[in-house]
Amino acid sequence: MAGNADLDRLFSPRSVAIVGASTNVDSPGHDYVSSLRIFGFDGDVFPINRSADTVAGFKAYATLDDVPGNVDLVISCIPASGVLELIEQATGKARFLHLFTGRFSETGDEDAAALERQIEERAKAAGIRILGPNGLGVYHSAGGIAFRPDLPRQAGGVAFLSQSGNNAVEVVIRGTARGLRFGKVANYGNGMDITPGELLRYLADDETTTVVGAYVEGVAGGREFFEGLRAAAARKPVIIHKAGRTAAGAQSASSHTAALAGETEVWSAAIRQAGALEARSQEQLVDLMVGASLLRGAFGSRVAVVGGGGGRSVQSADACEENGLDLVELPGGIREQVRERAPMLADWIGNPVDQSILAGSGLSSNRLLELMLGADAYEVAIANVGEEWFFGRPDAADRLRHACERLVSIVSGATKPVAVVLGATESTEAWQRELIDDLRMDFVEEGIAVYPTVERAAWVLGRFAGQR
Repeated sequence: MAGNADLDRLFSPRSVAIVGASTNVDSPGHDYVSSLRIFGFDGDVFPINRSADTVAGFKAYATLDDVPGNVDLVISCIPASGVLELIEQATGKARFLHLFTGRFSETGDEDAAALERQIEERAKAAGIRILGPNGLGVYHSAGGIAFRPDLPRQAGGVAFLSQSGNNAVEVVIRGTARGLRFGKVANYGNGMDITPGELLRYLADDETTTVVGAYVEGVAGGREFFEGLRAAAARKPVIIHKAGRTAAGAQSASSHTAALAGETEVWSAAIRQAGALEARSQEQLVDLMVGASLLRGAFGSRVAVVGGGGGRSVQSADACEENGLDLVELPGGIREQVRERAPMLADWIGNPVDQSILAGSGLSSNRLLELMLGADAYEVAIANVGEEWFFGRPDAADRLRHACERLVSIVSGATKPVAVVLGATESTEAWQRELIDDLRMDFVEEGIAVYPTVERAAWVLGRFAGQR
């Protein structure tokens, strides 16, 4: 680890130089420059291009030597063979060097690995910190910087670290659609100098970061990673997606980022011991990050479940029990309130609440959710929208919208975690697909955690309840 530079200037640089900046709009050397303009970066931008006068509207410079003054961050989009010379130019001028440049140790070629080691030594001697190589770098909307111009502009407190560049893009785009608002995101690639362990320790102390997610294929410094993970998990929710668990995955990880994948059992034990949560797929990673970011209140195992027909109720019961959640029976006080409104249901209704038996009773699953959330017997809740039932009724769209608006108001005012279940858009009817997508975005815009199945909602609640 070279030097002790403040990583704030990596995520929020005051000046950026892009070496290998390009006028070709279909190139990374153009993306990095245009992203700074699109994201409203308010510092100095220095595209380095020997033949162009401007790149993406910014004045271009022939070499880094021609740039006036010092630069917080230099982004390298040049071939590996030019990096040593770039370090010479950056010495005494730059604080951070991000190497988008790849084809180093991840190739398995000894000469390429030797060049990577030489670059590390030169940078360390020059006091320059390196992010990468073989990584997309930094995305921090609040700092006006991104590694692709099409990434979301919304800013928030969810940090994400990724050994894979494509994975970072996928998690940011899909997570934003689920309501996550990202803060500091870094794709660190080979992690030659700035490691995931150091980044985790930095995020532990970062006051703007509220939740941390990470995709890790392997690490060279296991102790440093564990200490960083433990420091972060002691202060905020941390979710780790450890890939490369199988023999085939480990082999792929080695060729991808020169990662040491490690044993599955050792990783799982270390993640638990550090106080973090483990995900075993990108789907689980995003689901847990959504829960950590959007589910409000203290977690517990006593769950109230409402909505859906008889089959959904049975499936909900299975999912809850399999994930360690306790389906507490309706308290006597709630049962008496049901008796006053719908005497025939008082001894029939249970938890999960079967929405299909409520028809014509004057009671809705939303009203029962409200009552259950007000009872000390329950700590968390799952609210099934049950959209398929509405689709079979007259004025389906209006009735479903009304029910979801009511559900939004209940969940927004709740002091306990409530996971809403709204199914995926698997319908042959275009209007149904469009309606479900619109309703999902309504929930997301209100900061409500939405899951496509009750099984995924119960799995998330069970993981958080198990951390108590």
